[in-house]
Amino acid sequence: MGIGKSKNTPSINVDDMFKTAEISQEIETEKQGADKLLVEIHEAKEALLKIHQTLQEVIKAESDAAMVLKAAIDSSDSIINGICNAIVKAERNTQFKATIKSEYLTQLQQLLDQAVEAWKTVLKNHRSEQAKMLTGHEANMRKILRRNEGIWFSDFWMKVLVIFLFVYTAILGLVAYCVT
Repeated sequence: MGIGKSKNTPSINVDDMFKTAEISQEIETEKQGADKLLVEIHEAKEALLKIHQTLQEVIKAESDAAMVLKAAIDSSDSIINGICNAIVKAERNTQFKATIKSEYLTQLQQLLDQAVEAWKTVLKNHRSEQAKMLTGHEANMRKILRRNEGIWFSDFWMKVLVIFLFVYTAILGLVAYCVT
């Protein structure tokens, strides 16, 4: 649709004008949105650059701390080695002077005498117990010998002894007979 004018002036298309105005407005709105996004991107980029710089500083501080810790470990190792060497040297070169007082010797002698007396008492008791046991054993042996009136042999060993003596006497008699 167009508005009619004179023939010299071309006709104006209103619809195209509205479309052009709407497109311009949309472009302007999108341009403002893009500008806002661009500002946000720039802010985010600056924040990331600050974070990156902070991380680099932290990494540098961490490496410095690691170097300091390594130096401290090396230093503590050398300190520990020095202390150990000093202890060993002190153990080798230290001489103790010991003195014994006469009163301590008399106390030791008294303790030794008491121990000897205690052992004498224990041995005396032990000997008396052994003597009692020995007399008891002798009494038991006397009872056994009285009942059997002499040496006691079991039946089996008595038979073996009689057979051996018989065989021995027979062989001895045969040898004597053959020789004469």
